[in-house]
Amino acid sequence: MRWSTLAAAVVAAWLLVCIPANSEEPAEFKAGGSFAGGKSTDGMVLSGIRFGRHTGYTRMVLDFEFAGGGQTAQHPVYEVAYLEFPYRLSIRLQGVTFSSDSVVQAKPALPFSVVTELNGTVREMQIYLSGPSEFKVIEIDNPAKLSIDVRRLEQAVPDIFTVQLLAPQNAQEAYALLEQGNLPTGYNPSVLVLGEVVVVEQVFTDPSAAVAMESALKELGHSAVINQRRGDQLPSM
Repeated sequence: MRWSTLAAAVVAAWLLVCIPANSEEPAEFKAGGSFAGGKSTDGMVLSGIRFGRHTGYTRMVLDFEFAGGGQTAQHPVYEVAYLEFPYRLSIRLQGVTFSSDSVVQAKPALPFSVVTELNGTVREMQIYLSGPSEFKVIEIDNPAKLSIDVRRLEQAVPDIFTVQLLAPQNAQEAYALLEQGNLPTGYNPSVLVLGEVVVVEQVFTDPSAAVAMESALKELGHSAVINQRRGDQLPSM
């Protein structure tokens, strides 16, 4: 018992010496919520998107550089949020552009979309997952990268009902429709960008609530439809 106590004290002292006072605890996987961080808010480019398969999880790496070229040690202000139905990650970046020069690794990639403004500024990245998952985000320095790890969880997947707006034909129209605010109280849809297809929908688990929302939308002159599917399925295209 005395030896165990002494060993523990030696290990604790070694940790105090070897770990910098300003070091951060490693990120832990979580099955909800979001990770946020970064400091830079302008003048950065998303220069690369890479994927890797590892034992038990998939890793996505976002590479950044200065807009004029050259590596950067600063991370852009970011938020990576876990969303359900469909299961996905939403990545928001401040002051980051994406262009045809950005290098994207095609395999082994998770399905994803990069939604940009007309000037190339990233509005949102959407990474679609195969089902319930947990995730973590790691900031890598010199040069700046974001590493996003995702691993699948074994959980029951419910059936859902969605109320979909039919009018938007592209991402710009979809976001503009939401921003103008002519929507019923309680209708807070998501914009899902699936390649060239854009879906604006809100998820309900109660079919009667979906029917009531569809009626409220039609009263305001919107074209809407109710869809039913499993929570891990993407909208029909």
